[in-house]
Amino acid sequence: MTLIVGANLLRGLQRSGVGWLLILGIIAVRYIALPLFGIGIVKAAHHFGMVGSYSLYQFILMLQFALPPAMSVGTITQLFEAGESECSVIMLWTYAVASFSLTLWSTVFMWLVA
Repeated sequence: MTLIVGANLLRGLQRSGVGWLLILGIIAVRYIALPLFGIGIVKAAHHFGMVGSYSLYQFILMLQFALPPAMSVGTITQLFEAGESECSVIMLWTYAVASFSLTLWSTVFMWLVA
């Protein structure tokens, strides 16, 4: 899957139709809005008794909202032959930002469940 994404990325960087504003919007939603939304959902589920009081369980539930998109999305675009280069460019930038975002959100999530 990594080879497929890399091959598509080689073509995508040269002639991708994805603008910087779109990439920034995707990153903002994926790494700012979604984790905040996840905190609200997990805290509400804990308040209503749907989630136990296990801190590790709540941490993992919140962490799911802060993870980068799956590599299988790139494979699916390759199989359907639609949007391969655009998907690869978006995944490049989301995975580049993920290293910083996951560190920050993991710290915040651990602070919230402690």
